[in-house]
Amino acid sequence: MSDSGLRDENRSIRIEKDAISSAIISGDGNRVVIYQYQLERQLKEEKVSTTGEIGSNPYKGLLAFHEVDGDRYFGREKQIEKLWNLFRTLHENTTQLEAPLRLLPILGPSGSGKSSLARAGLIPELARRPLPGKSQARVAVLVPGTHPIQALATVLARVATNDQTPVTKTREFAEELKQTSSNTTDTIIYDGLRRIANVLPEIAVSPLVVLIDQFEEVYSLCNDPNERQIFIENLIHAAGDRSGCVSVIITLRSDFLGETQRHPALNQVIAELGVFVPAMSTEELRQAITKPASNAGHPLDNAVVSLLLKDTQGREGALPLLQFALTRIWDGLKIGVEPVKTLEQIGGVGGALADEAQRIYQSLNKQEKKIAQRVFLGLVQLGEGTSDTRRRANIDSLLSYKDEREYVKKVIDRFASPGVRLVTLFSINGTQTAEVTHEALFANWGQMKEWLDSSRSDIRFGRRLDEAARVWDENNRPEGSLWRSPDLDFLKNYYERASDDMTLLQVEFFEASQQAEIKRKRLQRLAIGGLVTGLVTTTTIAGFAAYQWQNAEIERIKQTAISVKSLLPIVPLQNLVTAISLVGQSRSPLFSFPNQSLPPSVQDSLFSAVQNNVEKNIFRGHQSTIWSVAISTNNQRIVSGGLDGTVRLWDSKGKQLATFRGHQVDVFSVAISTDNQKIVSGGRDGTVQLWDTKGNQLATFRGHQGPVNSIAISTNNQTIVSGGQDGTVRLWDTKGNQLATFGGHQGSVNLVAISTDNQTIISSGDDGTVRLLS
Repeated sequence: MSDSGLRDENRSIRIEKDAISSAIISGDGNRVVIYQYQLERQLKEEKVSTTGEIGSNPYKGLLAFHEVDGDRYFGREKQIEKLWNLFRTLHENTTQLEAPLRLLPILGPSGSGKSSLARAGLIPELARRPLPGKSQARVAVLVPGTHPIQALATVLARVATNDQTPVTKTREFAEELKQTSSNTTDTIIYDGLRRIANVLPEIAVSPLVVLIDQFEEVYSLCNDPNERQIFIENLIHAAGDRSGCVSVIITLRSDFLGETQRHPALNQVIAELGVFVPAMSTEELRQAITKPASNAGHPLDNAVVSLLLKDTQGREGALPLLQFALTRIWDGLKIGVEPVKTLEQIGGVGGALADEAQRIYQSLNKQEKKIAQRVFLGLVQLGEGTSDTRRRANIDSLLSYKDEREYVKKVIDRFASPGVRLVTLFSINGTQTAEVTHEALFANWGQMKEWLDSSRSDIRFGRRLDEAARVWDENNRPEGSLWRSPDLDFLKNYYERASDDMTLLQVEFFEASQQAEIKRKRLQRLAIGGLVTGLVTTTTIAGFAAYQWQNAEIERIKQTAISVKSLLPIVPLQNLVTAISLVGQSRSPLFSFPNQSLPPSVQDSLFSAVQNNVEKNIFRGHQSTIWSVAISTNNQRIVSGGLDGTVRLWDSKGKQLATFRGHQVDVFSVAISTDNQKIVSGGRDGTVQLWDTKGNQLATFRGHQGPVNSIAISTNNQTIVSGGQDGTVRLWDTKGNQLATFGGHQGSVNLVAISTDNQTIISSGDDGTVRLLS
């Protein structure tokens, strides 16, 4: 029998469902049981007229085809065959040492149909044609979200317990996934997934397939690089285990392929085994359009099929738009409207989506429209060099402090009703979450594009504020976690223009930060008068030493400025950079005093450098505010750190050489070693990170109990010093070992420096003091 004949014969699969799982059962008894991480909320279906011969809608709209939709998924037969054969090949000779990983990557741009191909194509095919010797299989389906380990642990717990809310088992499995073991070469590996799978009941006859849909969320939503690494390593080790109990399928947006280079093993598998989902041919599109209607007993006429084909072919991300238009055509048929007329009314493929979203939006009152705008912007993950993506959010996080929860829910439900489904609602461990059903909405709804174009900076700032407020709240609201200037200044401006959209926790964080600032300034004023006399004697010696050091540094700055002016005709651009750097050094609190102007030699060198240079280099790459820059001793490399959480390396002409990703949030301070081989960064996440100039992370230093405001590296490149909001100065070696911790500052440490003989550390802070440490 031919493959096509086999597929036709095996279309008669049946589906069995319960609260936990769905089972796909073939006519000859093969069984594939599906477990989901997300349990989609069951909405009450709208009642529609059943007069005439028009039955229920056979099209999916914006929703992806799922495993139980195999009987109405058409047009991808060739791709299903290709995937099934490749998947079968990966399971052959699994006991051999050189056997390939049982990991199948399915790649394609947004809207290419990769999720539907995996879930409604390949998985049902495993029931029709099971792998050799495996008449049963269990499929654990998840999307990574912000915490991929939690998602994986939850679906594994459902497989193991058949319980809808297996809280205890989820916690147990999450810890197991984070456990390490050593192989014979003493390499630390994460193989908790393998260990869990190996003890599942009947694993030998009913193997586990882990299907990770929207794998790009590992990079776009998960902010913890350590969790990301553990998650990926678990998948790699389980897929490579020679017992053959676990195999992995991932769907990944192709614009995230570059991100996989952070994980060489995964990147290699994608390069060797990745299947790129091609655009559907004319005949495949025709099958996808006509087959569901024919099977439902009401074939579409050739005229509307031709119009749909013309509207869809060659259009990126068109498949969900096509399905959405077909749902509208079918709805029109139910009330007697001809398909061509419906297509004309909705503005063709793509127009249907935008028209429906705008129709619902326009039906809202003024307050509801404001809520809708906040909700949709809360469901977008802004791209960093990639397209914007969907963001799954807890419904409570979409409420402003002025909102009533039920009122917001009613607005969301307008966009989530069965006849629309622009938003999909889920329940995850009892928590209600929402997600835009398809990213096609971002590109096709004009109102949405307008909101995004005008709100990107505020969205990024709001997400930073969310994270800061969450950490503050989870740690019993310590004063040290509150914002100070300049962050507090930005927050005040944000509050003035966007307070109506702030959550209750954000407002409480803002008010607490303001109160702490008022208290801090009051104490400083009191301290100035009350402590000066008492401190004169005790600070004389330290003050004299600081005075000597300051004079020496100021003299160095003046001499460098004179040198800059003399060298301008030879290397104008480099000396312009040096002149600007000298201005910054002169204004440092370590050297300057109130109302003190710049040294004349520094002013002169800057003015001469500006007049001498007509070239203007602008370094573009950061997505938002840049907090810190540094330049190498040979003046050939510049490093910057910013609000977007990245450290970037440039040459002196503005070419970006590397982007370093490791910090979870803002990078506040950067420095370059004197040998120009190492870069150090400190950030809001409380870590100091050491890099080489190729972007490889050499070490992460953990110890500060809050943001790291300033870092410096010694001239012998052996010692790193950091100052943080926790009021401490910490000394490290280049392997990440903490050598010393210095207290003393009554408040945040804002600046640190190391003397050129590497014997003295200087720090300044919110308490108005400069301190010398040795």
